[in-house]
Amino acid sequence: MFCPQCGETDEELIDGVCKSCFLKDLVLAEIPDEIEITICAHCESRLFRGKWQELEISDEEIILNTLKQHLRVNKNASNVEVSVEILLSRGANIECLIHIKADVFGQIIQQDHNLNVKIIRTVCPQCSKFASGYYEAVIQMRADKRVLDEEEINEIDSLILEKIDKMSVKNKMAYISQRSTLKKGVDYYVGSYKVAQKLVNTLKDHFGGMIKESPRLMGRDKSAGKDLYRVWISLRIPYFRVYDFVRYENLFGQIISIDGKKIVIKDLNTLNQISIQWRDYNKLETIAKKENVKKAIVTAKTPNFIQVLHPDTYEPVDIDINPKFANIQIGSEVPVILIEGNVYIL
Repeated sequence: MFCPQCGETDEELIDGVCKSCFLKDLVLAEIPDEIEITICAHCESRLFRGKWQELEISDEEIILNTLKQHLRVNKNASNVEVSVEILLSRGANIECLIHIKADVFGQIIQQDHNLNVKIIRTVCPQCSKFASGYYEAVIQMRADKRVLDEEEINEIDSLILEKIDKMSVKNKMAYISQRSTLKKGVDYYVGSYKVAQKLVNTLKDHFGGMIKESPRLMGRDKSAGKDLYRVWISLRIPYFRVYDFVRYENLFGQIISIDGKKIVIKDLNTLNQISIQWRDYNKLETIAKKENVKKAIVTAKTPNFIQVLHPDTYEPVDIDINPKFANIQIGSEVPVILIEGNVYIL
């Protein structure tokens, strides 16, 4: 048998021609003259395989990943290596040279192909939602039986801003599309329901309180075949604050700390600390504020009691001693609270 192209008779034929002629006419891969890459004009994320992705890779890698979807490698090629060299970038077009290297029947073949990359700039769905003011949840910050004060609102704003800044690095739906100040509190319109849940949990960990969710049907996504809801999440922080005074069942106590899981109070008689779960919040009655704390002078001290002057009437008052009062000296000034005619040393 002989090669019909060169007449060679000493080589094995491949697809009807000798190896030399086969390799001379070989095309390692079929490459299109042009490919398109769709980029979000706002966040620079890429539309890749039908999904928007934030790809932290070089332009060459992006082009190569996109090209691989259109690349048809010769069936006889093995150990194929493909690389991209950007020659010129002009506006929405990038001129590239594609280098292909492969092993074909034991011989290394290298070929170059010209490629034009067309950049299509549009807006990804998430950036479109942000621009349109889209939101999935509303956080309603309120206080029980009172109005949020300026200090609390500033704290809420700071906590939300700090948390949003951290989450937005990985989640483009972590944004506040609107903030509304009302008579009794503040509303925050949040891009994502899941983000809103994390924000509310952060606020509850800081202020304590009770969360209530109210979903509302807003329509139906026909393409996905599911109902669309917006959720109003109410966080109502307590009437009292840290260092205020409360009645809990048969004892009087001072609020020591508040977090998302519990309220810690100090028994004014024993000075022992007690943890109260939020489910028992309604059992707490505020009886004095931290601003009601006064000063009293210690006039006498025995193993059984400490005597102080009443801060209002200046009459001597005997208070049962507590081991924790051991270091109090006669003549010193101590903080006290007046509750139902009784004086408690703090």
